[in-house]
Amino acid sequence: MTQLSILFLVAAIAFGIAKWLRLPQIPLLLISGFLISQFGFEPSTEFLQTLVTLGLAFLVFSAGIEFTPNRVRPNSRAVLMVSVSQFVVIGITGYAVAVLMGFRGVPALYLGCAVCASSTLVGLRHLAERKQHFEPFARLVLGTLLVQDLIMIVLIVVLVRLPYGAATTLAGVGAAALVGGLAFFCQKWALRRFILRMRMDAEALLLSILAVLFIFVAIAVNLRLPAVAGAFLAGFALSSFPVNGLVRGVLNPLTDFFIAIFFTGLGALLVLPQSNDLITAFLLALVVVVLTPALVTLVAEWNGYSSRAAIDSGLLLAQTSEFSIVLALAGLGSDQITQDEVSIIALITVFTMILTPFIARDRVTQWLLRLHPNWRRLSPEEGLTGHILLLGFGAGGMWVVKPLLAENYRVVVVDDDPVVVAQLQRAGIECIRGDGSDEQVLRRA
Repeated sequence: MTQLSILFLVAAIAFGIAKWLRLPQIPLLLISGFLISQFGFEPSTEFLQTLVTLGLAFLVFSAGIEFTPNRVRPNSRAVLMVSVSQFVVIGITGYAVAVLMGFRGVPALYLGCAVCASSTLVGLRHLAERKQHFEPFARLVLGTLLVQDLIMIVLIVVLVRLPYGAATTLAGVGAAALVGGLAFFCQKWALRRFILRMRMDAEALLLSILAVLFIFVAIAVNLRLPAVAGAFLAGFALSSFPVNGLVRGVLNPLTDFFIAIFFTGLGALLVLPQSNDLITAFLLALVVVVLTPALVTLVAEWNGYSSRAAIDSGLLLAQTSEFSIVLALAGLGSDQITQDEVSIIALITVFTMILTPFIARDRVTQWLLRLHPNWRRLSPEEGLTGHILLLGFGAGGMWVVKPLLAENYRVVVVDDDPVVVAQLQRAGIECIRGDGSDEQVLRRA
């Protein structure tokens, strides 16, 4: 009880400091948990793992509530291509790095799988803090995160059961599909009708929500599935509109509490590995932070997204998932990996999550736009006169340009997005590639 009280106190202080100074909350919670573990506070590993699993189950449940199929359907092709390409390419690269660093077989496989998905928790949190849920890239990011969550659940089931043979593995996948089918039935019909017709007050609604969570977790555990798989599918069962809106309103106060528990406990669980393992963690984190934005940008642009939206998506996806911790703990529990590999995976997750709020910024996006290979090809023209200038094309740019062109006005558009500029040039509209606030670009325009 004393250990739990100390963790709660430290988490509350870190959370308060983050709110007061307007700093990212996750890094402060992780650092505070790590610091108290280094200065005399030594809770048992089993206690910390239980605490992290409890916090993670609730957070995964909250993420499942966001998994509304309608969010993915309009951009399904782009979402699937980004999700699968990131999962495969980053996973294979991570596995190759692990092998080069001396890991073999199952441990290398776990390290590769741990870096191939992004964090739904960090993505949702970042979009909420910056009020970007309705930005062009937000649906792509959310769809990608949620599809990857589903893949990770299946992957965890497969990896844990793999040593016991193909029959056991297939039985695990079948059990996961069974619980998924139950969640789909509840999402489509049962829970939607029950909650909307009962018209419960906030307390009764909260109890009903928690009952759904515990029932699905119990079903998953009895079918020998990870508890977080049941938690995620329980969230999906409550994700239909307008039920998800009611559920979010009730759960929001609890979400911050469990975020504090999870990240403070994870920080306290973190043990710095030996030098070789530390280098491995750094290289794998580098793969995630460097390769993910480039890969996501390439695939998103190929699917018709603007360069800015594609780069924003890539930067926001450049971290490893909370499911990486679930994967590591599952591998440790089944004796497939050691505590050293768990520490490497935890360190990668911590480092990339801490870095996300600092790289997923407009300044970084602007800098990367200037490095886009189309920059030279789409350089500004010289000697433009007698024209109407449109600074920034945006979502409504065509509504402005078309009437002007119909009246035979000469229109020149200034935009820094190479994909937008290329599309306008193909349509025969004069463009200048550059920032509308750049003095040199404005002189040429």
